[in-house]
Amino acid sequence: MRLSLPRQELKRYINAQLTTFFPDGHAFEGADVDAALALALDRLEFCFRHIAARGYNEAGAVTFSHLHSDQYCSFLYLLANSLWHRSGNRVICDKLTVLNRMLHSIFLSYKVELPKIFYFEHAVGSVLGHANYSDFLVVLQNVTVNTANPPMNIGKGVFLSAGAKLVGNHAVGDRTSIGVNTLVFNREIPSDSIAFTDESGAVRVRRRSKPCKAQELFNVPF
Repeated sequence: MRLSLPRQELKRYINAQLTTFFPDGHAFEGADVDAALALALDRLEFCFRHIAARGYNEAGAVTFSHLHSDQYCSFLYLLANSLWHRSGNRVICDKLTVLNRMLHSIFLSYKVELPKIFYFEHAVGSVLGHANYSDFLVVLQNVTVNTANPPMNIGKGVFLSAGAKLVGNHAVGDRTSIGVNTLVFNREIPSDSIAFTDESGAVRVRRRSKPCKAQELFNVPF
């Protein structure tokens, strides 16, 4: 993977950010941090390899820029999640999560398990709770997915448009799009559907007549 900063410089960059915003003496250092950083970059490369959007695969190489806000947002989540699984280093995990919230206005806990393949596009203002997410997830701005018990099942290739909200624990099927400012409340959405808010404010669901929106953003069929 082509990095905008060599790995050790990237580590110093992250440490400088954490030290600036959270000067509590807990440095971004240690064997668990190094292992989590390596794992996060491996996971990031696997994820980005499947993304067709510009800036993710350049001249045949997967590309990651620390100054590409959507890419860096994804990376900070994967780094915190990887560190949590490696060592449960809560202090650093918390700081990485809050850093992501400060930089990108997203609330995404390191305990949430996103799929291996996902794509953020200007996901500012989004809150992603605990759910059973599937690959080829797309999240735009101001999206809300609530935490429920049992958790919601979100299918493969789900496209969450700006302002989409999933509340409750009913399943959302594969290759489904949730329209702009549409609230799906305790309602199952079948596969290959579009849920949208009509002119009267009612939420309607219809079968799609063409390939799902998420498919445009990934370079493999699903």
